[in-house]
Amino acid sequence: MTSPAFPLGSPVYVRYKDHVLFKNIKQPIAEAVERETIGWLTKQTEEIMLIEHDRTIPNAQIPSGQGSGVIILKSCILEMRRLPLTKNLDWNLNSQGGICKDEFALQPKKRKTQPSQQT
Repeated sequence: MTSPAFPLGSPVYVRYKDHVLFKNIKQPIAEAVERETIGWLTKQTEEIMLIEHDRTIPNAQIPSGQGSGVIILKSCILEMRRLPLTKNLDWNLNSQGGICKDEFALQPKKRKTQPSQQT
């Protein structure tokens, strides 16, 4: 597959064939493993793409370029799509609007189970 040209910084989904490392195995797998990742296209050359999937949000205190990711050979890419994530001031990647600041996953006043009634 010829990988599509996306601008640097684009959020992308990539499905690719990965190399398999084996050690002290009598019958290693004879083919590459299919994997997938989601991240930001940070760098590309004619041969490779660097997909950053964990990164520092740019700000004045922390310089950019501090992140983790994967380098994928373009010849190993099976599928690649640009993700429709929105970019807003709150850095909520998949939210059309801001998330309420007082929203909690656990609400202490609402219990899933009722306390046992002991008389």
